[in-house]
Amino acid sequence: MNFVTTSFVIFFLPVLCIGWGLRRHYKAYTWFLLGANILFYTMAGVAHLPFLFLIAFINWGCVRAMERKGRRKRLLLVSAAVAAHVTVLAFFKYYEVAALWVVEQMGPGVQWLINPYLASWVLPVGLSFYSFQGLSYTIDHYREDGLAPRSYAQVLCFLSFFPTVMSGPIMRENNFFPQLRTSFAGEEDFPEGIMLILSGLFKKVVMATYLQSHLVDGVFAAPDEYSSAAVLMAVYAYSVQIYCDFSGYTNIAMGVAQLMGFHIPKNFDEPYRSLSLQEFWHRWHISLSTWLRDYLYIPLGGSRKGNRYVNLMITMIIGGVWHGSSLGFLVWGALHGAGLVVVHAWHRWTTGCQLNSRVLRLLGRITSWVITMHVVALLWVFFRAETLVDALAVFQRVMAWVPEGTGFPLAVLVATVWGVLLSFCGTSLYRWAVRGLSILPWAVQGVVAGLVVALIMNFGPDGILPFIYMRF
Repeated sequence: MNFVTTSFVIFFLPVLCIGWGLRRHYKAYTWFLLGANILFYTMAGVAHLPFLFLIAFINWGCVRAMERKGRRKRLLLVSAAVAAHVTVLAFFKYYEVAALWVVEQMGPGVQWLINPYLASWVLPVGLSFYSFQGLSYTIDHYREDGLAPRSYAQVLCFLSFFPTVMSGPIMRENNFFPQLRTSFAGEEDFPEGIMLILSGLFKKVVMATYLQSHLVDGVFAAPDEYSSAAVLMAVYAYSVQIYCDFSGYTNIAMGVAQLMGFHIPKNFDEPYRSLSLQEFWHRWHISLSTWLRDYLYIPLGGSRKGNRYVNLMITMIIGGVWHGSSLGFLVWGALHGAGLVVVHAWHRWTTGCQLNSRVLRLLGRITSWVITMHVVALLWVFFRAETLVDALAVFQRVMAWVPEGTGFPLAVLVATVWGVLLSFCGTSLYRWAVRGLSILPWAVQGVVAGLVVALIMNFGPDGILPFIYMRF
């Protein structure tokens, strides 16, 4: 279910009101929230519901089986859980590619492998996110003997928490369960939650949808029909689109959860103000990057054991293929890995070197920002293009610098610049808006929120496109 729909509002308002009345009754609220989670996920795709139950069962069962077992058996159990998750993810993410390859090799006799019915089962909604969330639960219990195992209903409630089940952020056990028992929405949560939702709606409806429908989709579908300037503009515009789209989803999820009394960890921290790729990954999709760090990079040896550069490459390549079977995701992850290797090596080589001049330091920061911003923007082309050939066609059109072809509206340039500026002043604007909203009575806050939502929907294009990360 898309957050930006009337059906979600109809679903959420009763859940919010009933939930407020039940929060002091832990067991009743847990069962109520679980029911709301299942209803939400069922409305998103009832055929995918068994996989949610399966992932929850694997993690619940593994942790239960680890009780009072020796270290070796616990390691075998957690390894089996990891293998099961990887198998499920690999099957659904690579089923279509594998099926096409089999049909090409064996002929039309196995054409049934790619029939529409089977294709509709590919990649259950949110599988990538709640699988990683489930694995964190199991691995944390393996690492910390003192953690008490949860009931199956609790684990299922954790994995299916409806604000995050579709596209994250990826939560940890210690983020969720303490709040399930003790957290209540306070006076400050209402204006903060409202502003998170409003900022997310603005990013998605006004910014991301406009850029996607007015330039990005057209350019990436047929770059040869556009001038080189328009194609380059689309590269920058997509950088803003994916930021506004995904951070917009995260803001809405955080706002919805905060109105319910849950504080979800921040997933974006003004990523386009980064001065290096290393800093970018500390600010972009934080829940995924920290997950990969804690459960993949560090277990591989991190920067202390083995070759840190090899560990970085493996981590980023896996982060790329996690997104899907397209070769572009592999290239995107590998190039980010290579960029991180360069950044880490540069930091080691320049340790202790300092510029004495303030002007030189400023120029160095500006240069670092320009390089980082352009590397990130150019690598997004591999992420967005349907195929590697399409990505190369975009680069070829830019490099040819052909003036002929369709141009781009001035409003696209304005929206793109504004989107980048949000990475420098977005947090300050949010805090200022929260302070302004907080001084109003609750009823007035609700009226203001309704008026702003109506204004946003009025300024947004007709037809709100799905969130980008819904397909992962």
